[in-house]
Amino acid sequence: MGIRVSTNQIQMGAINAMLDQQDSLARVQQQVATGKRVLAPSDDPVAVAQSINLQDALRRTEQLQRNIDNAQGRLSLEEGVLDGVTTILQRVRELTVAANNATQTNDTRSYIAEEIAQLNDELVGLANTMDSDGEFLFAGSKGRFRPFSKDENSNFLYYGDDTQRYVRVGPRRTVAINDTGTQVFRKIREGNGTFIITESKNNTGSGVLDQGSSKGHYDFGVYALIMEDRDPINPNAPLTYKVIDDKGKIVVDSTPFSEGNAITFEGVQLFMLGEPEPGDFYVIRPSQHQDIFTTLQKLTNALKDSRNSAADHGFLHNEVNRALASIDTAMGNILDVRASIGTRLNALESQRSINEAFSIQLKELISKIEDLDFGQAVSELNGRKVGLEASQKAFVKVQDISLFNHLY
Repeated sequence: MGIRVSTNQIQMGAINAMLDQQDSLARVQQQVATGKRVLAPSDDPVAVAQSINLQDALRRTEQLQRNIDNAQGRLSLEEGVLDGVTTILQRVRELTVAANNATQTNDTRSYIAEEIAQLNDELVGLANTMDSDGEFLFAGSKGRFRPFSKDENSNFLYYGDDTQRYVRVGPRRTVAINDTGTQVFRKIREGNGTFIITESKNNTGSGVLDQGSSKGHYDFGVYALIMEDRDPINPNAPLTYKVIDDKGKIVVDSTPFSEGNAITFEGVQLFMLGEPEPGDFYVIRPSQHQDIFTTLQKLTNALKDSRNSAADHGFLHNEVNRALASIDTAMGNILDVRASIGTRLNALESQRSINEAFSIQLKELISKIEDLDFGQAVSELNGRKVGLEASQKAFVKVQDISLFNHLY
């Protein structure tokens, strides 16, 4: 017994076939219009999942590139500020050397002191530089707090912290985008960076010490260089000196002093010029950290004081020598920080190139998954169009067929 198919069923089948052809043609037309092979997740679930993962990776890479832009801007700004700091310190050093000349008078030294004070204020201003986001460059993680200020007693205070901030610029790479006020301006060792020499305020002679150097192994002890009396029996005998440690133990017993000859003990070597007097003494101790602003403030005060006696000039020259050594140490520290910034900027540029290459690879992979093969799509579009036209013609031929047309 055959299956009976009604006229209505035949027509509905033809209509559905024609609608399927229209849907297929519309889909291909949309693919050609958008240039995308996958229009909905149902088209290719595996490809869609791969595309989503690749798009996420691309967005992360683009964020890393924005991080690099921000980091480069901040480090470039810091480099510019430190260039200004270096210029100021070079000028201060020139003025300090000039002030140390014996031809200077109390008045001329006072003028020099005033310029150094103004330069110190400029230095504090640079240390309080803000970036484009309104954050202070050298405040560590406390970017909204002005890092440096001077109180009513002329003490320089630091309100930042010692946190170095890092930003991610690669999948496994971070770069520091700041240097703290401590690293740049406060972590400056006194004297020659290893030890510092200070004179007693009660000295009466004009002995002037250089800031010494390490000869051998300095044990970071505290020592006193004491000038002794001349031999009472021989008035023409030279002045002698001895060195004791902080426990009173004699390190160097009575030794004739000769101006300009090296005084060496326990890894310390220093030279003295001028004419020290019996009872004068000098302390050698390990260097401690002192911010550059305080160093310049002390230098300014020393230059403003009137100097009239030989002993006064001895105090002045010792103070200036200490300041010069600290300024040189500060400039060396700034140079190290700038070198570090240069290294980080190079690292950022290198990482930028790596990220760009990775972005190109990701875009190529996404394109292979999503983008349409136009040649194949146009061919399919023509085929779907022919199929739809054939379906439409077939429908026209069968739509009027009915069993009642053949009944008489």
